[in-house]
Amino acid sequence: MKKIWCLMLAVSLVFSMTACQQEEMVQKETEQETPAEIQENTPEETKPPQQKNDLSWTKGIDPVQEISGTVEGTTETYVRELTDPKYQGRFGGSEGNRAAADYLAKEFERIGLQQLPELGSWKQSYQTNVASILPGEAWIVAPDKTQTALELGKDWVFRASPEELDVTVSLTTDQAVYDEGKAIWDANVESKGTARKLNLTTGEVSAGMAYTNPSGNPTRILVSEEVYEQLKQPGYQIHLRLPDAIEEEGTAENVVGYLPGKDHTKAVVLGANFDGPGQCGPLLMPGAYNNASGVATMIQTAEWLVQSDELPCDVIFAAFNTEDNDENGSSALFKLIEDQYAQIRMVNLKCIGWKGQPLTIYGENSEAVLRNSLAGGLGLQYADRDLGADEKAFYGEKMSAVVLFQDACLSNPEIMSVLNTTRDTADNLDFAVLDDIAKKLAAWVIERGDEPLDSYAVYW
Repeated sequence: MKKIWCLMLAVSLVFSMTACQQEEMVQKETEQETPAEIQENTPEETKPPQQKNDLSWTKGIDPVQEISGTVEGTTETYVRELTDPKYQGRFGGSEGNRAAADYLAKEFERIGLQQLPELGSWKQSYQTNVASILPGEAWIVAPDKTQTALELGKDWVFRASPEELDVTVSLTTDQAVYDEGKAIWDANVESKGTARKLNLTTGEVSAGMAYTNPSGNPTRILVSEEVYEQLKQPGYQIHLRLPDAIEEEGTAENVVGYLPGKDHTKAVVLGANFDGPGQCGPLLMPGAYNNASGVATMIQTAEWLVQSDELPCDVIFAAFNTEDNDENGSSALFKLIEDQYAQIRMVNLKCIGWKGQPLTIYGENSEAVLRNSLAGGLGLQYADRDLGADEKAFYGEKMSAVVLFQDACLSNPEIMSVLNTTRDTADNLDFAVLDDIAKKLAAWVIERGDEPLDSYAVYW
């Protein structure tokens, strides 16, 4: 009887321990998911898509083999260079943007890439809308009409629409709006005979904001809390004089490199946009995560591939320009090469390497084959969603395109608040992860770059 009792007690303990372990595993899995409070506060259109975290659907697809050797540069080296103040945030069409293009061309040559035969140059010029970044002016108008100038980058910043603005406005008297820190919200104001939308909020001016604003969106004004409190006083107004902000017809340049492979009828395009959010007055938006991270990873991938004795197909390395404006850079390259190849596989690198966040392959069902190959080979999760960045130029017959991305860029409030501000610095990135992705991506190109687009079945 005593033996039976001991046996029953032992079985009971085993079950209890198993239950605890299962509970702990569930808890850990839950902690890795997007917090519920983030989901509730995230607009529906920006919520992270359904992910395929179970990689069983990639059965039959072996991981890529480790490649040997060393590379001279590191992703950190490239990111810190591209975020240097001398490049002025790399805004498309700016002097800093052109200087960044010169730097990338020199790096392509240094690591041993060739110029694309169709170009005969490191740079591809194309027509697009480019920016003339001009300073704006603002001042407080007191009830007695005296004026106090506001300092750009200290007292206020702006995100201008491509229309001139010269207007004096009073803040709302709605106390609830005051309390929300939104004194003018989607207000229609008259400026030079044209109705304009304008919103004004208060917040952390030193963080800055992206300089450009798509046509049709309100001009955004951000003032310090001190200025905001002054403007709330009866009779006080703010005068805003902003230039016709952006969008003049001009020329921008992609930077393109090339490595020939055995099969010249097929090509892999590795791309990343190098343009950035720019500079607003003294406030520099470095654009480390968006998107020096992708450019750095692409360059280091090229360093690995240069060492290969025999690539399976042609490989094109593209630092796209003006992605943040109009994505005309990727379209220009596509038009140049679409008739040169019977098959094109494109991988876009966009906003990768934020510390502690998983990397995801984005692509819709039309990119299933490429997605299978990359996810299975690199061991990454996938999201059944179209990001709609530079990769979309390569959608079509006889081609496939995906983007390596991080869901947190669309769902994590902390990260979203950093994007296109002064806080988007290199210190937010995990360079060991970027180095690893570059090496694995190079191995994938060597092993699978020439695979036919129908080489894998779809398992979902």
